[in-house]
Amino acid sequence: MNTQHPTESYLLGLDLGTSAIKGVLMSRDGDILAEAKRQTSFIRPSEGQIEIDPELHYQNVCRVIRELAEVAPCSVAAIAMAAASGNTLLTDQKGVPLTNIISWMDQRSVANLPEALGGLTVEEVRQIVGWPCMDSFPLAHLAWLKGNASETYRNAAHCCMNTDWLLYRLTGNWIMDHSTATTFHLQDQLGGCYHPPFLNLLDIPENKLSPLTDSGRVAGNITQRAAEDTGLAVGTVVVAGCFDHPAAARSAGIMEPGQLLLSCGTSWVGFFPEMSRQKVVDAGLLCDPFLSDRNGPWGAIFSVPYIGRTIDWYIDHIIAPNEPDQLRVFDGLAVEADPSCHGVRINLQEPPQKIDAARSDISRAVMESAARLIDGKLKEIAAQGMGFKSAVMVGGPSNSPVWPGIVAETTGLELTIGSAHAGARGAAMLAGIGAGFFKDEKDFS
Repeated sequence: MNTQHPTESYLLGLDLGTSAIKGVLMSRDGDILAEAKRQTSFIRPSEGQIEIDPELHYQNVCRVIRELAEVAPCSVAAIAMAAASGNTLLTDQKGVPLTNIISWMDQRSVANLPEALGGLTVEEVRQIVGWPCMDSFPLAHLAWLKGNASETYRNAAHCCMNTDWLLYRLTGNWIMDHSTATTFHLQDQLGGCYHPPFLNLLDIPENKLSPLTDSGRVAGNITQRAAEDTGLAVGTVVVAGCFDHPAAARSAGIMEPGQLLLSCGTSWVGFFPEMSRQKVVDAGLLCDPFLSDRNGPWGAIFSVPYIGRTIDWYIDHIIAPNEPDQLRVFDGLAVEADPSCHGVRINLQEPPQKIDAARSDISRAVMESAARLIDGKLKEIAAQGMGFKSAVMVGGPSNSPVWPGIVAETTGLELTIGSAHAGARGAAMLAGIGAGFFKDEKDFS
């Protein structure tokens, strides 16, 4: 470990999740001293549209930072953010928002592809961007804004995501890391630059976009105004972060081919390192740059999307309605259940429904459905020549006394439980790299 900095310096990592903004205060030795959290509030202007108020979003981020900064035994040396990115925003020249933040979950372009993307194919997007998405995420959001809010779109000085806008609010610098830029869908992932044909389709000059950089690079320093908003000292180092799952992988030590991270939240996601980008793309998986800038592996991502919402419905409506500690009740009932669930079988990818069965059987059936869906994904990946014997599980379900065991039994994986707040902790690691505490992730202890 690099020892040129005093041990009394601390690191702050944020995880801008889908449903909540989470943060940790971490020592340079990796100990978590404090954690903070704020829920995300959504605006739903029309059917299928999901937006976030940008100023409220910034204030909530600042509240999390301030809560952590106030309990730091001494100075915070650096801060970085991981994010469930893919959220779109237009601003004026001074960074003042012209729109709400359009969430990555927004459905306005699903089955209604904007005219600006006519002629573009999913396979073309997959090969260039690393993600096979056309009807959601910023590529689709920007095309929709071009066709449906043309004056605002034309007059915008900056097309961004919430992540690079937050960096601008904190430092006065526009900057976006390559990992986060993957979810922007405008980056040539192999070239590490914006893809001119996509910019031409959207009529976006490159000077309206944030410059690109690697994760772990210094993005700037906390300004006087940001210091007032966050409680951090003026000049505190702000470091470029990454997408949330590669951040969690860093925290869990998932950095070599053959390792697997299972991250369980709004979506259940698998992340694993793979040396061949083309192999990841050809398998139809999502691809992250991960450690490729240092001749290391790319990151492959697969998901069972949105099942966390369905799980929450069963808990809220059948398993533990009106209970003050719903997760404790959910876990307790699953522990009591017979492994057969008395024949109850649930598919979390189908709309939730009332079931005439014991709550204990429903609880375990919910857990088993999530495990089966992950097992199905693993079998698909194994058919592509990529397999795993062990995995690290993180996220809320990993804290259950029974759920990890069900996942291990169903998948055959040797399962260990990762640290809490893995995404935020991975961001704090990147903050330490940017601040010069560590040479790289492997230098971290």
